[in-house]
Formats: sequence, structure tokens, C-alpha cells
Amino acid sequence: MRIGELSRRSGVSPRSLRYYEQHGLLSASREANGYREYDDATVERAETIHMLFGMDFPRDVVRSVLACTGDSADTSHDVLAGQLERVRSEMAERIERLTDTHRQVSAFLDARAERT
Repeated sequence: MRIGELSRRSGVSPRSLRYYEQHGLLSASREANGYREYDDATVERAETIHMLFGMDFPRDVVRSVLACTGDSADTSHDVLAGQLERVRSEMAERIERLTDTHRQVSAFLDARAERT
């Protein structure tokens, strides 16, 4: 399938698909005319990549997640586990900052409501 069909089937923009390919996350064969040709398995892979980027996973973590599919070596899983520990720590920090901001906004709105 060509990039337009892959985009329609996966819900991922052609621009993002080209980005994924540029960074080695997707691969395509090339036809004689230079058009990219993707196989059916690429739809699910593109959806997975898109979901992981949508969750703010960095590219190296996305690459490690993809490396852990199929019959991957245990070392791939070890690398991913280490990366996910870092991601989890960063998420906890963001949650803490958001919780603090939420508290401050709520306090402001509560104080404002008491004045009216």
C-alpha cells in the first residue's frame, strides 16, 4: 500500500509517517517510480508509534518498545525497562507539578467565589 492508504488506515498523517521512516521506526520498499510501498503489518506499527508519541514517550523509548515485539532478546527488554523507569519518574514529577498548579488555581477560584 502507498503512504496515502497507510495514512487512511492508520489515522496517522503522511508527514508523521515520513518522520517515522526518516528515524528508522518504519520501513518501506521503493517502487521503480520512487513511491513508498508498505505492507499490511505497517498499519498496526504506525498506530503503535503514533500512540506512544501521543503519550509523550521519547523517540528512544518508542524504538525500544518496537524492539521488544516478536522474538526479541532479553537484553532488549532490559533496556526498555530502564528507559521506562526514567519515563515513570518524569511522569511522577509532571503529575506533582500539575497537582500543585491545580491546587493553586482552585484556591484562587475558591477565594474569588467567597468575595462574590
